[in-house]
Amino acid sequence: MRIVFRYLAMQDIVDFAIETLRERSPVGSVDDPHPGLYRDSHTVFLNGHVVRDVSAFRRGDQINISNPVPYSRKIEIGRMKMKVEPKVYQETVLLVAARFGNRAAVKFTFMPVRFGDVAAYAAFSQQIKAGRRHMSDKARQDWLVRQPALEIRAR
Repeated sequence: MRIVFRYLAMQDIVDFAIETLRERSPVGSVDDPHPGLYRDSHTVFLNGHVVRDVSAFRRGDQINISNPVPYSRKIEIGRMKMKVEPKVYQETVLLVAARFGNRAAVKFTFMPVRFGDVAAYAAFSQQIKAGRRHMSDKARQDWLVRQPALEIRAR
């Protein structure tokens, strides 16, 4: 008789990702009215809902980590007026994937952080890529407020 146990704890992956994001995050200067706001605002989502931990994770679920501060996208793409290292999320994806790639698929994406239905927008964006829909002005504005994010799924 053979017993197989599949280890599916995702919290250690999320903890490492959050720690890495915080280490890589710009903090601001003494004159900044909110030093460390970006660093301290990384948020974990489980299936589109904000959570404190991912203990409710089940196979097939999706974890996202993003940052709701308005300038998060500018930091990621390098458009800040001050000298800040860009690609905080993109480089964190590489580090998380290198460490946990055998247990989780990790990728960089942009997501709307307005606490809405991420899956519905993802389906819509797939239709745009396939050429079945054109992006309206409103959809384009929605796209522009999407924030950088990590997407984590179990292998």
